[in-house]
Amino acid sequence: MASPFFSSSPSFSFCNTFDGYLEKHELAEFLNAVNEHGLPDDIEIFHLLAFSGMRSGELCVLKDTDFNFELNELRITKTLYNPDNNMRKYTLTPPKFTGSIRKFNIIDNVMNLLQRHIVKQQALRLEYKKLFDDYHENNFVFAHKNGYPIIQLCLL
Repeated sequence: MASPFFSSSPSFSFCNTFDGYLEKHELAEFLNAVNEHGLPDDIEIFHLLAFSGMRSGELCVLKDTDFNFELNELRITKTLYNPDNNMRKYTLTPPKFTGSIRKFNIIDNVMNLLQRHIVKQQALRLEYKKLFDDYHENNFVFAHKNGYPIIQLCLL
């Protein structure tokens, strides 16, 4: 399935010189590969990262309440501090810089994707609470089945 955000689906190959950013066609190739071969939640994670510019630690601790679907707005107020890469030993901290606390708009397609993801997660949380005696109830948008947030290491 091709990414709904690009009309073409060129073959997958990145340019030889990598300066940290992808050209539009490279991003389309990458997101198409995510759509075809990605793990659960990869579609939502990588589309959000690509179209928001947020840092991975900010994505890991997004909560349902950080999204305003009526305004297509996302609020960033925290980031994940997890030096041991242990999901149970994390701290929510303010972003690196005070200017990094922000609100911004996200394109409709990505917000629709995330809204469907959150609705699905809300239903799954009810099931997971029954399975895990120590369920960690914090409404993270991207979480393990036990409710703890994914860590940056899981995004690699």
